[in-house]
Amino acid sequence: MTRLLLLIVIATTFTACVRPGDHSVSPNCEWIETDHRTLDLATSADRRHLRFDAVTAEDMAIRWADQRFGHLPEYDQRREECMDTLFTGLAQTHGVDVAAVRDLSRERDSGVDAAVILSFAFIYAVVAYSLAGRIRQRFPPPECGFWVMSVTMAAGVSLIGVLIGIFGSIIVETYRLDSVHLSYRMFRIPMREYWGVFFVGGVIIFILAALLCFYKTRRTARD
Repeated sequence: MTRLLLLIVIATTFTACVRPGDHSVSPNCEWIETDHRTLDLATSADRRHLRFDAVTAEDMAIRWADQRFGHLPEYDQRREECMDTLFTGLAQTHGVDVAAVRDLSRERDSGVDAAVILSFAFIYAVVAYSLAGRIRQRFPPPECGFWVMSVTMAAGVSLIGVLIGIFGSIIVETYRLDSVHLSYRMFRIPMREYWGVFFVGGVIIFILAALLCFYKTRRTARD
């Protein structure tokens, strides 16, 4: 699992040469960029460019506020003011609407999210099948204890899997952005935002794994 998580981190880190956290924080929250061309959001390349800039601007505002205001009462206000200034400068640089910049700053990278979710789902499915097989060995047919234990384990293992998935996703996000200042952005991570859905999915996967083990041992016993 550690090796797979490392591969995910490497893949998501080096899919782009530059990451948001690589940009220095402007002391006066000024957006500085050498590329001043107007972007056409109808094209995927320009939309990707603006999305990266928007995410970078948001990251810069969070880091700027963290460095200067920490846990002070005016933290939220100062962060938002800095972010508004950066978004406005970014919009003017590329001739786009500020609202578009703000919307793109919240947009997730679906490719990275899918890679992380599918990777953890694969790991979870393998672990679930292994545990279901051990339960089957402990409760051979025709004992009903197998199903009681399987259903009980499904809830517990799924909860643990979700917690591990959230923690792993945060690690991947930290390295992907090259920033330890995730702040409220942590709650946008799919496994954190929709943890209930993943919990139910984990229960279903575990029960399906138990069913597979059940029919596999029954067929072996008949043979």
